[in-house]
Amino acid sequence: MQRAGRWVVAVCVGAGSFVGCLWAARAASFGFLPRAEADRWVVATAFATTVAALVGAAAGWWAGAGAEEAGGVRQAVTASDDARVTQVAGHRHPGPGAPAERPGRLAQRVRAAGRSRVTQVGGDDGTAGPGRGDR
Repeated sequence: MQRAGRWVVAVCVGAGSFVGCLWAARAASFGFLPRAEADRWVVATAFATTVAALVGAAAGWWAGAGAEEAGGVRQAVTASDDARVTQVAGHRHPGPGAPAERPGRLAQRVRAAGRSRVTQVGGDDGTAGPGRGDR
């Protein structure tokens, strides 16, 4: 899911939790809730705000977490038997005179078994193409 879509979901979940908790706290007839109408609304609003803040914090973390930032790279691979896998991520050098594009975050993870071979390259390679340069 794209970053903007995640934020739309996070906002909707936060707003939905507020409305749901406000309705539930207002409709509940627990003995410890105040009897006066105005006091019941205050308690219901405080409860709904607290729950929505907690849900919103978790949803906001989810929406903004990970390497999906602009230019970010996330790579994961599982290799087994005779598999050969190469993961390359880092600065992209488009050519002479053009600025290099730098990823926001870089996350490479690998799990290998058997006779598999995995090569991971991350960072600036200093050349015009990925996977080349002094290492």
